[in-house]
Amino acid sequence: MTASEPPVVVGPLAPGPVGDQVLDLAATGRAGLAALLGDDAARHALFRPGLRADRFLVATVGGELAGYLSLKYAGAGPFAPGLADFIRCQGWRRGARAWAVFSWIEARTRPRPGGAYIYGLDVLKAWRGHKRGRDVGGALMAAAVAEATRLGCRHLDMEIRRPAIRALVRRAGAVPVVAPPLSLTRLLMATAGDYERMTIALTPEAAPR
Repeated sequence: MTASEPPVVVGPLAPGPVGDQVLDLAATGRAGLAALLGDDAARHALFRPGLRADRFLVATVGGELAGYLSLKYAGAGPFAPGLADFIRCQGWRRGARAWAVFSWIEARTRPRPGGAYIYGLDVLKAWRGHKRGRDVGGALMAAAVAEATRLGCRHLDMEIRRPAIRALVRRAGAVPVVAPPLSLTRLLMATAGDYERMTIALTPEAAPR
């Protein structure tokens, strides 16, 4: 990247075209649950109305969306569909079943006490790796660490499967979570399949006097 080229800028999601683009992309996520939640249009109808914009960090380059990241903390993540939303989109029988399964899956991504959780990280294809001379994923990770620290969290957790993401979070200081035996965290980790739970230790900012 030369001095004349715009840098990666990461900040909270703001109203506007880029913010709408992020929410629309996020609403069609969870493609791995298509059998449970439906196709892109069905997931958009289910998730988009209740998406929490305050849980997103957005990376732009010269005003163009390059990637985004969502966090889960204080008992809430980006998605907040209730039973009524599932019934609205899928009907009583299928909706109630899908809500129960989705709620269990969501429980696995709950932050450990005193921490936050990276719910999702997506770098748009044109910006992945170090393409075009910028590390969008690294900038998003640094911003997530800074935000979790600002919130007073002691650790920032995430679940990793793809090697490229594992390398990214390791560069940010992430190490595997070591959960106590017979703990809820150990139980939830046991249901994670081929995902690996990792964490970054944080030093919370002092509360203002």
